[in-house]
Amino acid sequence: MQPTQMTGKLWLILCAVGLLIYLLNIDYTAVNMAIRPVSEEIAADLSDLQWLLSAYVLVWSGLVIPASRLADFLGKRLALIIGLSLFVAGSAVTGVSDTLFPLIGGRVLQGVGAALFTSPAWALIFTSAPPEKQGFAMGFVMSFAGLGLATGPTLGGFLIDLLSWRWIFYINIPLGLLVILVLLKFAPKDEAPTHKPPFNGLAATLLMCAMGLFFFTLNRIEEAGASRQTLAPAFGASAALLAAYILRERFSKDPLVPGHLLKNKVFMGATLGEFFMAINYALVLVLVALYLQNTLQYSSRDTGLIFIAMTVSMGALSPIGGRMTDRFGARTPMLWGCTVTALGFVAMAQLNQHTPLPFVCFALFLVGMGLGLYFSACNTAMLQSVPPEDLNVASGFYTMFMLGGNTLSVITSTSLVVLWGRTFLFESLSKGHAPLSADQHTTLASLIAQVEPQKHTFEGFASQDVPLLLDHIAKAFVGGFSRAMWIGFVCSLLAFLFTLRLSKSAQVSATPTLGHVV
Repeated sequence: MQPTQMTGKLWLILCAVGLLIYLLNIDYTAVNMAIRPVSEEIAADLSDLQWLLSAYVLVWSGLVIPASRLADFLGKRLALIIGLSLFVAGSAVTGVSDTLFPLIGGRVLQGVGAALFTSPAWALIFTSAPPEKQGFAMGFVMSFAGLGLATGPTLGGFLIDLLSWRWIFYINIPLGLLVILVLLKFAPKDEAPTHKPPFNGLAATLLMCAMGLFFFTLNRIEEAGASRQTLAPAFGASAALLAAYILRERFSKDPLVPGHLLKNKVFMGATLGEFFMAINYALVLVLVALYLQNTLQYSSRDTGLIFIAMTVSMGALSPIGGRMTDRFGARTPMLWGCTVTALGFVAMAQLNQHTPLPFVCFALFLVGMGLGLYFSACNTAMLQSVPPEDLNVASGFYTMFMLGGNTLSVITSTSLVVLWGRTFLFESLSKGHAPLSADQHTTLASLIAQVEPQKHTFEGFASQDVPLLLDHIAKAFVGGFSRAMWIGFVCSLLAFLFTLRLSKSAQVSATPTLGHVV
């Protein structure tokens, strides 16, 4: 039976899950700070240590749907506790490791834990809150995501300077154990379901392998280049595995993802809208960070502080988006979120080499406002659109699309900036500059999205030309960056259209009954 008001017990559950979301975002942002100090202590090069980032996301994205179905068998509370225990254990393994393979193994274990507890975490928030407070509860927890993003790089740098990189992982242990204690004490136990369908192990394996291989190949694009012949067979194998999964699901009596979810226009509208807004989120994190360091010449520390303009507004607007959802339904804050985000990207597209910092912060603030309004409302709309028995698998499917949008954006954004920036660079160099060889053009193009090019890179160029060449490179980056920001604008419009489609097919009630759409 659901509570009728925001009780002290409910606040404890929300704070515990919020702390969990905070830890996820800390691990997503602060680990970037650890790669170089880890390489100085452990015998591994930087390319191998990129697996500190990618192994975690690959396992999380590949397992999240099978893990969400497993949570149906375990129950939300038990799945959360087991998943969080694995996450804490993975943090401990990574923290104590002195060689590469245990280090990466710990991150894999963290990814398994994150996959297991992500879906039941959202479902627990939703089912614990009274119907008229579900939007606020979702927004309150989402504010912890903004807090984690705002403090992650700063906290990571502080822990590395004061203690060591290992404490980025050690800090998860006491906080994770605290969340487990709160869940054991206050989270309601799940009622035993009257019917438990058999777990479709073959479908789960096929989907896990298909998504894992797909995201692995996407990550390889940055290292190998999209034109490498080795990538085509990997994408082909991923597509074949996905086709086998779909075929298996079509003839299965107990599919991993129920077919009615894919036919649910509200659920699919929210999921696809989230996909495009996740692209926007990563687009800003990656490219604006490069812009601040490459073009405006801010340090990594100062760049992290400037980003607070976005992350704080995102965190602050999440509860407001939740309250709007409770009062007006999810459509209103979702449409406003898309609109404000689109305006933020229009502002971003105007940035150049001489843009004053207050305008940059204003553009970041707009994007943060839009994302804060959108994400909490979209999460609530998705959960309100499905029956109670599908909450876990629906959350897993939704999370997989969110991770896919983030990963796709991170991998392709810098490549697009270099691709478009190369055109600006060659046009700029052709005007009044001495002819350069093809190799020199290639060298300069490779520097477009690189922070602080090394002096030896300009060997073979006349020393008096280097300042001018750097200016050309900066202009080329700004040209490519501006075009990429218009992609963010288009993604915002696509999310807006999916939200309109959602509202035409069904309207999520402002005070819904669980799993009911009117």
